[in-house]
Amino acid sequence: MIYMELTKTKSRKKILENLFKAVAIILLSSLPYIHDVITIKGEGLNTWVPDFGIRDLLTDAKGKTLGFSSYRVFIYTLFIHVFAHIGWAGWFFDAKGKLYRPFLLIPVALSFYQIGIIVSNSRSTSFNEPNVKISITILLSILLAVNFFLNNKVFKTNTNQTITQEKG
Repeated sequence: MIYMELTKTKSRKKILENLFKAVAIILLSSLPYIHDVITIKGEGLNTWVPDFGIRDLLTDAKGKTLGFSSYRVFIYTLFIHVFAHIGWAGWFFDAKGKLYRPFLLIPVALSFYQIGIIVSNSRSTSFNEPNVKISITILLSILLAVNFFLNNKVFKTNTNQTITQEKG
């Protein structure tokens, strides 16, 4: 009897956990389309969306929102990059135990860098130039590769076994 109650409780907890995960995935997959829900093209925010003053805070005297032509375009661009960042970060966390996992930090870092550029209104600065992004990519790649080859136990073990087999 007690076992059945514990099983029911664990089962309910598991169902709620899976439901939460499903709702989170649905909400995250809708990020690129939120601009359509909360704004009206050419008019601003929908009437049902509470106005906390965020749009006014981010908009300059010329009517541009952090350098974008409108608040709608800003939200769209930001959430597209956040959507991509979540995907890369999710893959990184899901790849535990995989040899390629450290190299997933490159797109995670680059997508985070781009979000930082958007939020800090640095799109028209040299930080957003392709040569800076390529330099960051190359530098991160070299650092991660060196760290991987010097500190990875699985790689070292396989390399040492191959060398030992060739000698013997």
